[in-house]
Amino acid sequence: MRPRAVAILLNDHSEVLLMLRRKAGREYATLPGGGIDPGETPAEACAREVLEEVNLVVTVGPLVYRHQGMGNDEHYFHVTYVSGEMRLGDGPEAIRSSEENWYSPQWISVDRLEEVNFVPPELRDVVRGLAG
Repeated sequence: MRPRAVAILLNDHSEVLLMLRRKAGREYATLPGGGIDPGETPAEACAREVLEEVNLVVTVGPLVYRHQGMGNDEHYFHVTYVSGEMRLGDGPEAIRSSEENWYSPQWISVDRLEEVNFVPPELRDVVRGLAG
């Protein structure tokens, strides 16, 4: 199992930050996150991944969900915004981005989660619960 740390970031407009993706001809949306490096805690990895992927500094809150599947062991944290301007960060996503493999961070209304191919789909209910 590959350990991953993932962030659930909501804003004051009941929107969640998603990474819209196109990869191998498939379009979908995920929450920002990625692999946990050796010696790094899941919470540390979560904060680092958010900065790398979407240029935001966050405070990592509680673990709210854990998902094991598709070869991953994913830790989902509720995070809060500290600073930064949301854009595609300077990490590997920006380097790998191309016409066939692109990344686009976007705020999506929690009410519109059914309109995106959200992966994994069971996270919709977790996000809605955090949005209140």
